[in-house]
Formats: sequence, C-alpha cells, structure tokens
Amino acid sequence: MESRKIHVTVLFVFLSMFFQRNELVALDRLKFDEGFKPGGHHLELRDLGCESVDLIPADESAITSLAEGADGNIYGGTTGPVCHLFVFSLSLNRVKHLGEIRGQESIHHSLVAAGDGIIYFGTGLNELEQHPISEPPPGENGIVKALWGDIEKRYSKYEGGHLYRFDISKEKREWIEPEEQCLAEDLGIPVPHNSIYAMTINNQLKEIYGISYPAGHFFVYNIAAKKFTDIGEVCREKIFGGPDNRSLRSISRALICDNNGFVYGSADGGVIFRYDPRKNKIENLPVKIPSIYYSVVEAFVKDENGVIYGGTSEGYLFRFEPEKMTAANLGKPLLQLRIRGLAIGENGILYGIAGERTNHCQIFSYSISKGGFDDLGMLKVARDPYYSWAALQMDSMLAARDGVIYFGESERRAHLFLFYP
Repeated sequence: MESRKIHVTVLFVFLSMFFQRNELVALDRLKFDEGFKPGGHHLELRDLGCESVDLIPADESAITSLAEGADGNIYGGTTGPVCHLFVFSLSLNRVKHLGEIRGQESIHHSLVAAGDGIIYFGTGLNELEQHPISEPPPGENGIVKALWGDIEKRYSKYEGGHLYRFDISKEKREWIEPEEQCLAEDLGIPVPHNSIYAMTINNQLKEIYGISYPAGHFFVYNIAAKKFTDIGEVCREKIFGGPDNRSLRSISRALICDNNGFVYGSADGGVIFRYDPRKNKIENLPVKIPSIYYSVVEAFVKDENGVIYGGTSEGYLFRFEPEKMTAANLGKPLLQLRIRGLAIGENGILYGIAGERTNHCQIFSYSISKGGFDDLGMLKVARDPYYSWAALQMDSMLAARDGVIYFGESERRAHLFLFYP
C-alpha cells in the first residue's frame, strides 16, 4: 500500500507540473474565461482530491461550507449520504481530503475558523434534496400540517447535529482515502433532534453562534468553557416559503457578527434579529429584509467599514447598517430566486451567486461605490484540450486574504472554483 502511494505521489507531481505549464499558455491566449464578460477575469477549478487516491466520491462532494483558516488555507465541508471535510492547500495547490464524518450527512453553512488555527464545523441531515410530502389532512392549513409532520417524523429519528473541533496540526497522514474517518473531536449536540443549519464565530469573545433546523433555535458555544447554551427559538412561525424547496421550512440560513460583537440573522416575517452576547439575549429589530412573500437570509458579508450586505431567498440584495439601524433594498441581480453566496473582492466590488435549484446559478457583481449590477454569467472553465467544466449549482463562496474568491459547487460531482477578479 505504501509503495502504491509513493508511485501515485510522483505521478501526481509530474502531472501537476505538466498541466500548470500548459494552463499558463492557455491563459495567455484566452485573457478571460468563457462564461464571463471580458474584463481580465481569470477562473480555475480544482477536483476535491486526487483521482484513485483521496478524491471525495460523487454524490458526497456537494460543497456547502467554506472558510479561510488562520494558516491561509481554504477549508470546506460537503453534503451527501455522508459529509466530508477538505482543505485547499496553497502550498500544494490542490485539494486534500481530511476524512469523512461518519453518521452525518451535511456541513451546511456551518464551518468557521478560530484565530488559533482550529477549525470548527457543525453537521446535520441533507436538505439539498426535496423530500416526499405526505397527503395533507383536510381542513385549514392542511399542507403546512403535512409538511411539518413529515419533518418531525424525519428528525425524531435523528439524535442531532454535532459540533466538531479540528486541529490541522495533529493531522499527520499524507493521504486520507475517501472512506477514512476525519480526526475531528466531537464536542456534542447543541440542540437535540436538530441539524446545525448555520454558524458564525466571534474570535474576540471566543464564542461560536449557530441556528438549528427544523426548530430554529439559536445556540452559543463558549470555546473556553466548552459549554453550549440554547437561547431558544428565533423562528416560531411554521412557514414553508422555500428558498426554492417547498418542503423546507423557512429559517435563516446565515448568521454574521458586526464590529461590536452583535450577531444577526432573519426571523419571522423577514425581521432582522440581534443577539447581544453581553446580555445573552435575542431581540427582534425594527428592520426588515426585502420580501414579497416570506424571505429569509441566505448569505451575509461585511465590508471594511462594518456595513453588512445580505442576500435573500427571494433573490434580493440589501445593505444593513447596524449603527444606523437601517436596511436598504439594492434590488435583484437576476429574475430567478435566491442569492446563495456573497463576497467582497479587493477591488471593492461585491460578487454573488444567484439562482434556483431548478435552473443554473449565475455570478453577478455589484459596485458598492457607484451602485448597479453586472451579470457575469455562468462559472465555466475551459482548458481545451485538457478539461472543461461548467458549474450549474453553487452554495458557498468566500473572499480570501490573498484576493482570490472561492466558489463551492454543489452538484453530485463538485469542484472548488478559484476566481481572480
């Protein structure tokens, strides 16, 4: 086995050098990538591991979380029949598999990096797929009762999503095969019979904040005390407005900390809620996200001035200024529903992913200084005759410190995309 790994390593290094050399020639010729409008954009992709060695299997590779570690590497979590943790190593210029999380299906918007180099991630059940809906009972709100009954039945058999702690310095394995277990420490279940649906971290207070699905509870994990606190429900109404999966309860799919340590998400009726870590209390603010019917936040990003930008399940981009307690609707970049990810580039331009599950996603940009959207098209990398790939579904993105914007594809055979604005 060891001999086979050595031979594969040598072959991989040789092939990497070969393709890198030819890729530079292709970039000289192309100037910009197919799928984007002209303007100097450069796009690459990476497989989630090395073929026949540590490649994360199809159906288990949909990327639903991304975070930049203190080491500058990009960490990701997947969703499928079983979920996996991986890292894009800047020094190796490839994705390395870090192991499967046995008994868990999803790392959904729940991957955060601590300042000391530790990675934390939360798990849950797979909610990318639409689940069967039972025949609704007669009477008022029959469909809602049937949907909620199906969810309760499914989650009653699930003990709950776990919070894990991963220390990359303790991972000494050179190659981790797809079926090998991730060496993450299990910290426990914050909300029984619930998935961990979204998380964020405050590295100053050393606290992790999360929201659960389907109950919609907000919880806190104190890193130093190693203690969970269930603050209670932030979503009480049982609404099934999507995002675009109508068997999915409408609960905030993103959380964010502002510069003062307050945590924000969306609650019933599109109201923005705020958690005060000093008072250990949640309150609904007199501010709403843009909504026609019933919208939830799917993505957040914060600029250098502390202004927060959010994307909703109905496809609106909005600006929220915590100091002024105001929210402005900036409009819809596409006719489709859903803004799934946001990131701000070094050029001061805001980039986002938009699109429904029944259609293909597209990338857009928004000028923070001047206003106005630009549709950048689909993510497609063409390196003929070596490879070509177009991403139809994406559910995660981030802007790294080195200026690269990363997109996580969420198809059955997913890739990590690298975008250089």
